[in-house]
Amino acid sequence: MRLFAKLAVMLVALGALGLGLLSLRQQRYEVSNQISKAHNRIVEQERTQWRMRAEVARRVDPADIRGYAERLNLELAPIQPGSTAATATVATPAPKAASRSPARVR
Repeated sequence: MRLFAKLAVMLVALGALGLGLLSLRQQRYEVSNQISKAHNRIVEQERTQWRMRAEVARRVDPADIRGYAERLNLELAPIQPGSTAATATVATPAPKAASRSPARVR
């Protein structure tokens, strides 16, 4: 009888370990699936962003930008070739009360 009880406890313990292992594997598969879906969403958003950037670039005319800058009294400065900066510095009109530093335009 004592041997039967030990054997039953061992079988229950092994069964519990097996179920725990299966549960962990299932969770790992679910997390992996969620990561894959998130990655696919990111890739699709990047594609949409590049499409939108291309559309903006197609529609933007340098003459229009110069006109907007003149209307806003902005002084445009060219981006220096070979610079690592992604922004160009433009001078903004200073308010009458205080002077301001140049603004960064992207």
